[in-house]
Amino acid sequence: MSLIESDNVLKLLNFIKENNHNFDEVTQRTPYYHMGATITDSILQAGLNYRTVVYPRVANLLTNFYDYKSTTDFIILFQTIPLGKLINWRNEQKLNRIIETSWLLYNNQVENEDQLSTWLSDHKNINTLSEIKGIGPKTIDYLKMLSGQQAIAIDRHLFKFIELAGVVVKTYDEAHILYCNVAKKLNIQKYELDKKIWSYMAKA
Repeated sequence: MSLIESDNVLKLLNFIKENNHNFDEVTQRTPYYHMGATITDSILQAGLNYRTVVYPRVANLLTNFYDYKSTTDFIILFQTIPLGKLINWRNEQKLNRIIETSWLLYNNQVENEDQLSTWLSDHKNINTLSEIKGIGPKTIDYLKMLSGQQAIAIDRHLFKFIELAGVVVKTYDEAHILYCNVAKKLNIQKYELDKKIWSYMAKA
């Protein structure tokens, strides 16, 4: 770790402590074990209000189509019911992205979140997934979280938190490394740090 990186980690740690953020309760995100919900969540979340826009659509899949759990099931479902109607969505870009991601995972024999977690552990597969237009580092890290991996998905809330701490980062990778190092210093899970800061900033 460079001197600048160490200084940034210290600044962010001090900011967290000064604001009395409590990270005592360690939690682990449990996968949905419903690939339709997982894929839909990962694609819709970018740039949208999660609580009012994204999660209600995810919850609809989990509640009303709970038997369609595998990637194959989800593909059969949106071939039976048009995806736009299924998730009440009109934006063609995100609809196409959900469909393309589903077929990619299907063609790679990824049928559930446990298999997805293993698949995402191979950098070659991440490169393949990144070839889908609109899927970048944040979506990939978020998919890792949804599959049960320890990961941090840096969104606008987490970038703003860094800014409030007086730390300057220029790229997603810099922010990601910073948060990973802070989680290690705090001796907490990456997901827990992500969840606590996201919730704090969302409320603010």
